[in-house]
Amino acid sequence: MVKKPVSNPAAADATATDATAFVKTCPNGHSVFQLASHVESRFMVQIPEGDQLDDICKPSYWAHHAARVTPKSLLTCIDQRLRWEADLRVLEAGRNYLRVAVVRHVEYDIKALGRPEIERLRGLHTIESNGQNGWRVVDPDGIVLFAGLTTRVDAECALDTHLGTMNRQAAA
Repeated sequence: MVKKPVSNPAAADATATDATAFVKTCPNGHSVFQLASHVESRFMVQIPEGDQLDDICKPSYWAHHAARVTPKSLLTCIDQRLRWEADLRVLEAGRNYLRVAVVRHVEYDIKALGRPEIERLRGLHTIESNGQNGWRVVDPDGIVLFAGLTTRVDAECALDTHLGTMNRQAAA
């Protein structure tokens, strides 16, 4: 493309000033439009069972992680039992505290999801007595998974262990 020469130099200066007006900079000379990974750090935190949103919003809750986190960081907090999750923005980071603000908080309705898949699978397996040979666990296809277990409780524990290794639970 060939640019037409501008006959009016004042108009050329006005056009240049309009174009540079859109390029804003921070006081330190950096552009305000940057990749997020250059400005903020993101952390994923698994919140222990029993801790609630009010607990994790306290500055002292984060004392053991404060040295690694900087202001503008984003903490994605997920409850260990997957009942809720929250995104927290770090506003201030001290040596042994973090001041955070809640960006997003979601509570999951576990009852609406229905019965857990592991319970459905447990119902498909059968635990039966094998006479003098003890108890056995049979899968839905009729294949014996465990045999020779002394008590029904042992058979139930063996089935739980089998299903636990086949299906990772969120609570792990």
